[in-house]
Amino acid sequence: MPTITEIRHVAKSERYWIFVDGQYCTSVRVRTFPALELAVGQEITCDEVIELENFHWKHKYGEKAWEKEKVRIDRVRNIIETKFPRLKVSVVGFGADSNKFLGEHPDESGKPDLLIEGRDSGRKYCMLEVSGTEYMRGDSYWVRPDKLSYAQKNPTEDVWVCLHYSQPSEKLVFIRPKPETDYRPSEKEIRGSIEHYVEFSEHSDEHKSADDFFDHLLSKRDLK
Repeated sequence: MPTITEIRHVAKSERYWIFVDGQYCTSVRVRTFPALELAVGQEITCDEVIELENFHWKHKYGEKAWEKEKVRIDRVRNIIETKFPRLKVSVVGFGADSNKFLGEHPDESGKPDLLIEGRDSGRKYCMLEVSGTEYMRGDSYWVRPDKLSYAQKNPTEDVWVCLHYSQPSEKLVFIRPKPETDYRPSEKEIRGSIEHYVEFSEHSDEHKSADDFFDHLLSKRDLK
């Protein structure tokens, strides 16, 4: 069985080089290395090391987390379509309608989960990324940097982010990214790995309420 024979920390690149059977195999990120639990003497193939690194977050969260995310997406979709029967909300994000492992990455990082358009007209209103947790962590709202980058790179799609929290009572928070802001992420340790998030507060200009978002939809066309 192939075995890890050396693990070399390369500080300049913030990565670890992994050697299997004396040969360089691949490198892994410093921020994910502890959670991968790789060790010299461990029996594992090079392909398995590469797969663990490439799909680390998917393995780490697993199907239970994806199922919760799907529930959040379905809930937000239902809220919008119930309030605005003339709107159609479609799931378009990579893997957003599935809780199964997908052994690939999306063609475009950060693409939102939902497309909101006119049910009869087909007119596109906006794109909506859905995220969140059961309980809010801390007192700030966390958004992945790639979601903000996508919004900035695609201004005509009018991208918003919706954070859904189900406990202790349901809460919807909306974030509308600014096109020219240079967002700086913070490091958050989650399940043994370091993830990057941009934090927003109640006082951030990007922070919007559910009513703000609904008013924005109404401003594009009368949906009453």
